[in-house]
Amino acid sequence: MNKNNKIIILIIIIIAILAIAGLYLSGALNTGGSNEQGSVDVLMGAGFSKVGADLISEFNKKYPNIKVNAKYGGSGELFATLETQKSGDVFLPADYKYMQDAMDNGYVENNTVKNITKNVPVIIVKKGNPKNITSLKDLAKPGVKVAIGEADGPAIGKTTAQILEKNNLTEAVEGNVVVKSTTVNQLLTYLVTGQCDATIIWEDMTVWEEGKGKIEVIKIPANETVESTVPIATTTFAKDKDAATKFQEFITSEEGKKIWKKWGFEV
Repeated sequence: MNKNNKIIILIIIIIAILAIAGLYLSGALNTGGSNEQGSVDVLMGAGFSKVGADLISEFNKKYPNIKVNAKYGGSGELFATLETQKSGDVFLPADYKYMQDAMDNGYVENNTVKNITKNVPVIIVKKGNPKNITSLKDLAKPGVKVAIGEADGPAIGKTTAQILEKNNLTEAVEGNVVVKSTTVNQLLTYLVTGQCDATIIWEDMTVWEEGKGKIEVIKIPANETVESTVPIATTTFAKDKDAATKFQEFITSEEGKKIWKKWGFEV
């Protein structure tokens, strides 16, 4: 074989490699998932940041060409995004109250609303429980520094307010509140960094790496607590309804439910 033929064969091989690479990049030869393309913006409660990342990762194994942009925040903040910016494709707040508000204002497609799981509030304290907190009433003891969520902000704030009101502890505990937060994640941070002695967060968060070995959990009796239903829906102004529908279907599928359970949620 002469030199010119070798060069021609080499050029043909290079062209073939580039063509195959192009097919893979375009998704035409992607056998690991769907070739469908799109994007979906998800407004998701801050307390779902761990399970959310896992859900998105698994969703992208099935739909590698659909980009998922997650905005995590307090449910009140996320609702404000719907109200003021009219943006977001999927709404996943931490409490049904915010979904009801979205439905009442026409921000979500009512026929897409589905309940996924529930949020269970618990009291957390420092490891060793130095202030000997064993119940809601103990949050009102002299010298106990308490952190809570803003009542009109994150879902945990609204739920905490309802719990304290239900047990006639609103004023007594309010006197011990040293800090209020706009997300439930901040409450865990306040506790582990020593900025408070006790706070109320969602039970699933107690297994997060941030709190391991640093916190103890006090469950709230059924007759004293208020649990939150977690819903999901596609918004009425979704830019890519097909991608939004696919993401919502995955979140509520059996595969999705396994991921929720993995992170401590009941489904």
